[in-house]
Amino acid sequence: MLHVFRHEIRLIFRDPKFWIPFIIPPVILAASQAIAVSRYGDQIMEGMEGYMMLLLGCLMAPMGSPLAADSFAGERERNSLELLQLAPIAPARLFWGKLFAVLPFPVVFSLLAEGAFWFAHPEISTTAAVASVLGALSAVLLTSSFSLYLSLRVKTVRAATHFSLIFIVPLLLLVQLGHEIFLQDVFVPVVVLLISVAVCILAVALGMRKFVSL
Repeated sequence: MLHVFRHEIRLIFRDPKFWIPFIIPPVILAASQAIAVSRYGDQIMEGMEGYMMLLLGCLMAPMGSPLAADSFAGERERNSLELLQLAPIAPARLFWGKLFAVLPFPVVFSLLAEGAFWFAHPEISTTAAVASVLGALSAVLLTSSFSLYLSLRVKTVRAATHFSLIFIVPLLLLVQLGHEIFLQDVFVPVVVLLISVAVCILAVALGMRKFVSL
């Protein structure tokens, strides 16, 4: 598993195209937030700081989807999937290695974005901040594991990336509709995180079955 992790990390840093999804979204988000705040100021920020922090973290979470989408679909396009199947590595270690190579990027960006926002808005309560962080971590697990599974089901990286974007719309709707309940205490965020872990494990298990049957 560690060997797969190192291999994936080398691929990510070696190919500059992987960094495009990590550069453009933060710039767009920062610019849009600055424009909104400068035009409307406290009218939109009053009482909405916790929601904005949660939204910012969840918007960063799908940034790992392009990396996860390339995990297996990219191997197929590079004609190296057959060699990967012949490698003396257990399917479970292979999947977890690829997933763990993807997770650090959206996790770090989400935590940095939320940490910077909390620093700029210290009026956000500790409970709301912790709930926002747990929400972002849940979103990272769901989007990354879903994209990794899709990477096995489709034939191209482009298709895997496009299909993984479907997950973003319901994610943002959930944040918009349920942020008040979500930020009240840490009970709901912890339950959501546990559900996300369970879904992640299920996605990996289904992915392993698919990989073995190829």
